[in-house]
Amino acid sequence: MKILFSKKGSNAFLAEKERRIFLIGDSYYDASGNETPYEPGFFKGGAFFDDDEKEEWYEYWMDDEGLDEPLKAESTTEVRWEPDDTFGTFGFRNEAGKFVIEPQYAYAHNFTLGLAAVNLNRTWYRSEDGDRWYENHFGYIDGRGKTAIGFRFSEAYPFNKYGVAVVSEPGRGWLLIDTEGREIPGTDFPYLDCYYEYDTRFLEFSYERNDYGRDQLVGIYDTKERKILLEPSIDSISECNEDLILVYERGGQYGESDFRQHYINSRGETLFPWLCNKDFAIVEVPDKNGVTAVAISEYTELTGHSSFYFLSNGKKYERRFIYGLYSSKGKFLLPLEYDKIKNIDDNLWCCVKEGVVTVIETEDAD
Repeated sequence: MKILFSKKGSNAFLAEKERRIFLIGDSYYDASGNETPYEPGFFKGGAFFDDDEKEEWYEYWMDDEGLDEPLKAESTTEVRWEPDDTFGTFGFRNEAGKFVIEPQYAYAHNFTLGLAAVNLNRTWYRSEDGDRWYENHFGYIDGRGKTAIGFRFSEAYPFNKYGVAVVSEPGRGWLLIDTEGREIPGTDFPYLDCYYEYDTRFLEFSYERNDYGRDQLVGIYDTKERKILLEPSIDSISECNEDLILVYERGGQYGESDFRQHYINSRGETLFPWLCNKDFAIVEVPDKNGVTAVAISEYTELTGHSSFYFLSNGKKYERRFIYGLYSSKGKFLLPLEYDKIKNIDDNLWCCVKEGVVTVIETEDAD
């Protein structure tokens, strides 16, 4: 392990990779800790763009494939999510600000793979005791506003890059469809994780309903291979990339998540066995030298009023995380006493303690 430099601050970013320029606060430093002037193209703490207008218009989930020009879903009114407050207000603007698809939907997701999930309207119902509820009518349109998949869903979400979308039909649970609107066999689940991004490959699913406040075991569905990777036996997952998943299991007593954790690949095989069954949480994917950031939780009992706390045995606790660097050789390179540790790039780490940022490079010798 090699300490490159230390500076006062709360975070560090890699501003330019080739020359290894770092951003700490509002200042830039080289790998020796010498201050260097800003240059166009450096990371500025919010984006890499020099064109602020372009940065503001584009969203990280926007996908232009299959469109004549980039389009963004927008409402003509401030969305408050009251009954019918968005009816007919959602349409699609181009980069010039013109509505290419006029506002006419109760809700609209952005385009992916040339299709956008939109809610055409709602059908309202009233029970005998006066309670009201509605049923949505979601479908998919193309880049010119024509119906591509009929409005037969009560909920519908964008397609990911593998051509799979999560939908719900009235009277049924959740299911997956392809870009032709066909149901993918074997995906009629009572519960599916529907809040995913365009690049997401793996979805949580369960054979039990996801009732509020009730724990349930989930499995992993692979949208690329269109098959179940893992039957329900875990609590949740965090997808690192399309071939790396962090799995959370019940029974943990330590760490950032207070869950047992381990990594698996897209074949369901356990990776990094040296991180399994440890009394800490895994915070980052191990770098190329087999080093990763880990954490434990520190709990302090609260005696006064607090709006945010952890409840255990009738007592309220505040939780903070304490970080360290752990090696595949089964030892700590940095002890569990840091306020923050994160991977900057490759084998570079930002380590923060008591208002000082230390940039560390791991080496093969570690």
